[in-house]
Amino acid sequence: MSRYSKFIKKLELNVEWILETHAHADHLSSAYYIKSQLGGKIAIGDGIPAVQKTFKKLFNLGDEFVPNGSHFDHLFADGEIFQVGELSAKAISTPGHTPADLAYQFDDAIFIGDTMFMPDVGTARADFPGGDARQLFLSIRKLLEFPLETRLFMCHDYPPTDRSVQWQSTVAEQRAHNIHVRL
Repeated sequence: MSRYSKFIKKLELNVEWILETHAHADHLSSAYYIKSQLGGKIAIGDGIPAVQKTFKKLFNLGDEFVPNGSHFDHLFADGEIFQVGELSAKAISTPGHTPADLAYQFDDAIFIGDTMFMPDVGTARADFPGGDARQLFLSIRKLLEFPLETRLFMCHDYPPTDRSVQWQSTVAEQRAHNIHVRL
């Protein structure tokens, strides 16, 4: 059992959701492992069948693989509201990096997946199978229309050598300093 599983069990917490922001060939998910250890429902954006269709062709997956999203417990639609304990959350569709990208908003915080990175790194790529630069631009604009103080949490950081890893930015910081997109 991982140290995270031990920590969750020690605090007697309940896992309700395992929230995926997106899926593509260079990401390995531990969602099924987490679910087997701690329970919860695995969710992703309702665009996942498009990604699965691409994977099916690329990896020669047989007829037994049905690209319909049924591998997940729930497929979130854009704007769908859901509960995590007493917190209300909102799914925000952010396609472009992949057709299934999804961000999750909790009050003034949005977990944005790979749509954007820290301002000095820029934005996600759109050259993976199913990626679309126009959709990515529109998704970034959608996120940057939130109030300036909205906190944005990144999936990863690829810092330049002169700064440490960071994981949080704001709409204001992104609008003013993102090297790829400014409003």
